[in-house]
Amino acid sequence: MTALDLLTLDVLLARSVLLRADYMRVQSRIDGLLLSRGSGDAGKGPVDEDFGQLIGAMSRSFSADALYLSNLSHTVHEIIERAKA
Repeated sequence: MTALDLLTLDVLLARSVLLRADYMRVQSRIDGLLLSRGSGDAGKGPVDEDFGQLIGAMSRSFSADALYLSNLSHTVHEIIERAKA
């Protein structure tokens, strides 16, 4: 395992965390719109575009998680193989 491998894992983890935060932000916005609508507020509730943004953010977040975990798995496999040698 090289310093570049560790840096790659660090970058992938940071990207995963940032995309998860974006996903949660969109989800919270929709929750807020639903709560205000449910409390009798005649304000605007979530629209199709809001759910489209949620789907996109969720997809990006899950893809980033999968990429990070795949790279982490590969790195751990390399460490185990080196320990066996």
